Amino acid sequence: MDKAHVLREAINYVKQLQERVEELEEDIQKNGAESTITITRSHLCIDECHGNGSNEALPEVEARVLGKEVLIKIHCAKQKGILLKLMSQLERLHLYISTSNVLPFGNTLDITIIAQMDDKYNLVVKDLVKELRQVAM
Repeated sequence: MDKAHVLREAINYVKQLQERVEELEEDIQKNGAESTITITRSHLCIDECHGNGSNEALPEVEARVLGKEVLIKIHCAKQKGILLKLMSQLERLHLYISTSNVLPFGNTLDITIIAQMDDKYNLVVKDLVKELRQVAM
């Protein structure tokens, strides 16, 4: 192989990469960029914590948006009726549940929800997380 051949191949490869970057940028413009917001309260427990399992750092709420879909993850203390409250709040916010999963773990719940945005949905991700965190407290 001569230097000119290697140089031509390198130039071709760079052009392919530039085309791929343009395609991905167009995809982002068409589908929207993914947004993620997580709000948690940290809690440091040294030696013994007050209470049973100390859920002071709960609830943790995370939301990710991709296009018209929202992925919501909530880790909160187990409480009666929490799922119904969350689902009702999502409907009030014009988010309609596609799937949901609830896993109990000790005195806590790990809730995952995928929802579709209605045309009337008008919150930014940060505000959605705050709304859901209030419900889960």
